[in-house]
Amino acid sequence: MFLFISVNSVFFCVRSSQVEGTLRSSPLSIRSSLIPSHFSADLLIGECSLSLLPISTLDAISMSSTSLSSSSSSANVSPPPDGASCWLCLEEGPDDSGAPLVRNCSCRGSSGFAHLSCIIEYAENIARQNIQHDEETDSNAFFNCPNCKQDYQGDLRDDMTSPFVAFYDSLFPDGNLNKALQMSDAMCRLLELDASIETDRIEGEELVTELLASIDENEKIQDWDLLYGMIEAKSYFCSARFYEGISSDEGLKTAKSFLQKARDKYSILGGNHDLDRREMEIEIGRIESRLRGSIGRQGKAAEIKLFQDKYDCYVKDGNDVCIIDAGIDLANVLHIANRTIEAERLLGKIVTTSHLLHGPEHRCTVAAVSLLKVIKQRWVSLEGEEGWYEALRFENDGGKCVLQGPIKEQRVVDEEQTFEADSAQVRPCHIRGTPVELYGLKKADHLNGMIGDVREYCDSTNRFVVHLEGKGLKPVKVKPANLRVVFELPDLENLD
Repeated sequence: MFLFISVNSVFFCVRSSQVEGTLRSSPLSIRSSLIPSHFSADLLIGECSLSLLPISTLDAISMSSTSLSSSSSSANVSPPPDGASCWLCLEEGPDDSGAPLVRNCSCRGSSGFAHLSCIIEYAENIARQNIQHDEETDSNAFFNCPNCKQDYQGDLRDDMTSPFVAFYDSLFPDGNLNKALQMSDAMCRLLELDASIETDRIEGEELVTELLASIDENEKIQDWDLLYGMIEAKSYFCSARFYEGISSDEGLKTAKSFLQKARDKYSILGGNHDLDRREMEIEIGRIESRLRGSIGRQGKAAEIKLFQDKYDCYVKDGNDVCIIDAGIDLANVLHIANRTIEAERLLGKIVTTSHLLHGPEHRCTVAAVSLLKVIKQRWVSLEGEEGWYEALRFENDGGKCVLQGPIKEQRVVDEEQTFEADSAQVRPCHIRGTPVELYGLKKADHLNGMIGDVREYCDSTNRFVVHLEGKGLKPVKVKPANLRVVFELPDLENLD
């Protein structure tokens, strides 16, 4: 299970299985349950936000045939080539204990190899130097390669966990770090529970009670705020997620109350946590909409602006892993808002960048590729028929379109059929933002060849509302006969 660790208000995630032997005993016991595989460690790291992936992102990625359960696997695992040496002690081959050279980051060639013992010693020395100079402790030295500036992956990251916890546990002799870890363990378990199941609901309510008791107890600890503020806010957020799952008005009202507490705590923390406060405001609005019986996502513009600001924040900080994670979140939110072209272009760049920096097996690359596959699906319908299909390609010079479907609510691709239909009968899907090209227009022939995504359908006029790609262009209403599905987006430089 992944746990949140805070040092000087910077949170890190580690596996509880790696630290159980390190922690001191506490009334709130460590639980052995596993956090779902789609919550990867690095997605829970960040100075400006501890936000989890939006639930919608998880839903979207689960639709892809590519599983993220392997995303924590090796990024750049390979045996050292002949002549490779430890970049720290400069010695070739195993260390004195027989442990081999290791590397699991984004370094290439013969660079980046080191003995685990040397990496641990280096990380501890960096942390001690910063403490001696009264500077912010550089916990990244335990989990981030100083050569390629990227996070360690897989076994190497796990192997650095116990030394990390042991070092920082020594900085908190009163056991505050242990308390933070155990509260985070309870939060992770809350996210696993299904509140609609009675046994899970009972366990979840007990966990929430324990978390609230810990909050009351910890408020008495002097100088706890540096370690505790974000954990308290995240405790409220996870409690809200749990009660939202009950789906009754009472559960939704309780969830709203916890979200309000999280919002207020982020307001007190200030600084970059204003992003988290805004996210809580959006979540509160979403719960209020459900209480009113509204259907669909509310406040899309505010949500997109929030994730754009988060992405910009990470770009400014310069951590490639965080930039990629934030870009994936932003692309997903754009996709949900039917802004498919923007989402696909952004995610295409992210996939290319992650592949070059980290390789194809890095969990950032795997996550980005998985979501890109979902976004590139072109959903359509057939004139006069109900149901949705995925358009795969054109045949016979565009006269025929190859379709797959029909698509069920819980999609099972193996049960779908593949067949050809007349392209003239194919209509884009306005609830999925299907990209289209305008053609055959006579009165507005200057729009022919332009592309955009379909976001609305006007039944009374039998026209789709297409938002054209390009700044300053207004949406246009177009008949189905003048729209053609776009499977591959053209390069921006090739657009007029």
